[in-house]
Amino acid sequence: MLDHMTGGARIELDNLTKRYPGQDAPAVENVTMEIPAGELVVFVGPSGCGKTTTMKMINRLIEPTSGSIRIGGEDVLAMPPDLLRRHIGYVIQQIGLFPHLTIAENIALVPNLLRWPKAKVEARVEELLTLIGLDPGTYAGRYPKQLSGGQQQRVGVARALAADPPVMLMDEPFGATDPITRERLQNEFLRLQRELRKTIIFVTHDFEEAVKLGDRIAVLRERSRIAQYDTPARILANPADDYVASFIGGDATLKRLALITVAELAAGLTPRPGATPGLPHVPGTATLREALDVMVANAVQEVACDGGTLTFAEICAAAGRAVSGVR
Repeated sequence: MLDHMTGGARIELDNLTKRYPGQDAPAVENVTMEIPAGELVVFVGPSGCGKTTTMKMINRLIEPTSGSIRIGGEDVLAMPPDLLRRHIGYVIQQIGLFPHLTIAENIALVPNLLRWPKAKVEARVEELLTLIGLDPGTYAGRYPKQLSGGQQQRVGVARALAADPPVMLMDEPFGATDPITRERLQNEFLRLQRELRKTIIFVTHDFEEAVKLGDRIAVLRERSRIAQYDTPARILANPADDYVASFIGGDATLKRLALITVAELAAGLTPRPGATPGLPHVPGTATLREALDVMVANAVQEVACDGGTLTFAEICAAAGRAVSGVR
């Protein structure tokens, strides 16, 4: 059963189709794909293309008309839907915290449904609040209305993680936040995923978000037909057709720079210790796009980084290597 799985679990969709009564065309038509265990796969496409419907069939909030779904080799359609959902984390844009429950009670919902011992539930709530950067002593007893939107969204992620599910479904979870909060949530979520390695399906209409978060991206046409399913780097370097290229837009090089960190580039360069005094500093975790933004903002051709410096020319060269090497 799913509750015996640790880490992530492989998801297999085979000819998954959804037809609604009275509609000539299916909402989702013959979707076939494999999502490797421990990877974050982003569904991206225009509004109404069926990406959310496809995702909701995986936890059977929407029942498929035909096709099959397997998680970790198990037939999802043979399981009771309520039992299935207790082992799949689900995060939505509207967050969905219960306003009459404390933060601790919201996070503890699924563990309590699964009848975990009280001490285990309390320990899990404390662990998750710490993991998402909210002090348990300060936030556990608060109510959702006492938190900011970004804090509520983090609690929503914690609640989805509470029972340690092998699979998480995320439907535009950061879409309602302002740009600064959204970037912070994305960075925090990437940190969590590097540590937890869940299998995640993440729905968004924002291609830049897909590039930043996804191990793989599924670019979907209408009825969730797959236009291209590959790594962000390969899609940016080799879009399958004009439709995929339209999502990338005219700044593919900048998007590629968002896939490489300063530390990754610096590791392949000859060290130049002793940076020029006064240069702005960028951390090794920053992307080359962020380093380029710092250069532009400070009107410089060079920035300081751990162990030396990084130049505008080196960033430009790295963009070319990313294209030819297709990371």
